[in-house]
Amino acid sequence: MTKKWIRSAVLAASCSALALTAACGTQHAQGQQTVKTRSEAGSLPDATSRAKWPTARVESGLAAGMRLPLEDYMVSYPDEVDVENAKDKVKTACMARLGFTFAPPASGTTPALSYDGMNMERRYGITDAKTAQTYGYQVAAAAEEPADDTAAEEAKEGRTDKWYDALENTCIPEANKKVGILYETDIAGDLAAESLEATKSSLKVQAALSSWSACMARKSYKNFPEPLQAGEAFAESTATQPSESEIDTAVADVDCKESSGLVKNWFSAETSRQTQQIDDHKAELEAEKARNAKMIEAARAVLGQN
Repeated sequence: MTKKWIRSAVLAASCSALALTAACGTQHAQGQQTVKTRSEAGSLPDATSRAKWPTARVESGLAAGMRLPLEDYMVSYPDEVDVENAKDKVKTACMARLGFTFAPPASGTTPALSYDGMNMERRYGITDAKTAQTYGYQVAAAAEEPADDTAAEEAKEGRTDKWYDALENTCIPEANKKVGILYETDIAGDLAAESLEATKSSLKVQAALSSWSACMARKSYKNFPEPLQAGEAFAESTATQPSESEIDTAVADVDCKESSGLVKNWFSAETSRQTQQIDDHKAELEAEKARNAKMIEAARAVLGQN
């Protein structure tokens, strides 16, 4: 079996800045959801698929057990899957009512890289020595890359201008109204991005970053002034297996993070800042959390899980 390897050396920064992007395993649906182009049976993810999903708690490495305050206001990956699948169920029924076939693949069959938009395991770059020794900066996804059968599926579903018009102008709005819109706002994600960037300049984090960089230089890695840049050096590789150089760099990276106390100090700085952010934006965050809870409840009702 050929594994799909997903580069995520800079995932922490991108996920924090953009909340949950496609690279994190899901898509934002700003008003209207992007049309999926492949068709499968559409059944909900089974226990085998769910067992491969990221968990709420980081289980190993320097970030083990860490959880930042704003995560209480983020939509989890399992909840995102329920919302996406519920909306697809509504769209499928709507299209059938209008005389069209719509059979999108079920969300959740290919695992995401993070449980929520914080991506705690790699928020400060790679943090797990065992992962570094095995995969370098890569993350091994548990599913094969699906075959590109777009043309065949378009023909099967009979996609025409009328098909797209029905989906985009009737069925997607119907699903949005019945279930909701993921990330119509993302206050928690926006604040988390600000938190990461702001705390980077704090004295303790700057000292830890300098210590990390000096440690890397002592190990002959002199061109990595910041942790995320270490992974970026290998991000363009198309190899399905990490090189010896990538593994050695990743191992050194984690070792230097540990000796410098980088992860611990940055996490501490962010915990303080996010606690203050929550105090400053309590009403907005609580309103967004309530909207998300209502959306998730509606999704489960559509899926028959309530």
